[in-house]
Amino acid sequence: FFIRQKNCFSYDMIFLVKLMKQNIKIFLVALLIGGISTYFFAYKYNNTITGFALSPKVTIFYVGSYNNLNEAEAQRSKYNSAIIYSKNNIYKVVVGVYSSSDSIDLMRSYFASLDIVVYEESIKVDNAFLKKIEPYDLLIKTSSKDYYSNLNNSLLNLFNEYIS
Repeated sequence: FFIRQKNCFSYDMIFLVKLMKQNIKIFLVALLIGGISTYFFAYKYNNTITGFALSPKVTIFYVGSYNNLNEAEAQRSKYNSAIIYSKNNIYKVVVGVYSSSDSIDLMRSYFASLDIVVYEESIKVDNAFLKKIEPYDLLIKTSSKDYYSNLNNSLLNLFNEYIS
């Protein structure tokens, strides 16, 4: 809007102010609708979507997977404190359970130094179990390899209680 006459300045300015008030009303209504829809999607659907992605998980280290319980028992007898984890009639001989990536890496190298070939699988657990094993993961990160065997046995005992 170009102002060509002096006396038209006030009328043009009044028109611009009214136009801006209408635009501000539209902007505020759009902002309110956006805020309400964001709240709705973030708090109503977010729990469902992130519930699957953020469910607590641990990584189990196992040395074998068997269809027959007797074969799994025979393999378990070769390892100290190993336990059998059964799911869908598949029996896995578990030698370790860890929740943090640092302890997983440390224990992977620990088992490799003992010439034990381990396979890894992530399984879902509840928050209570995860909280029980978190201190052990911290101890694994801060301890020397001399204590890994005892810490691993404690973790396996907790996992055995959890699955039984």
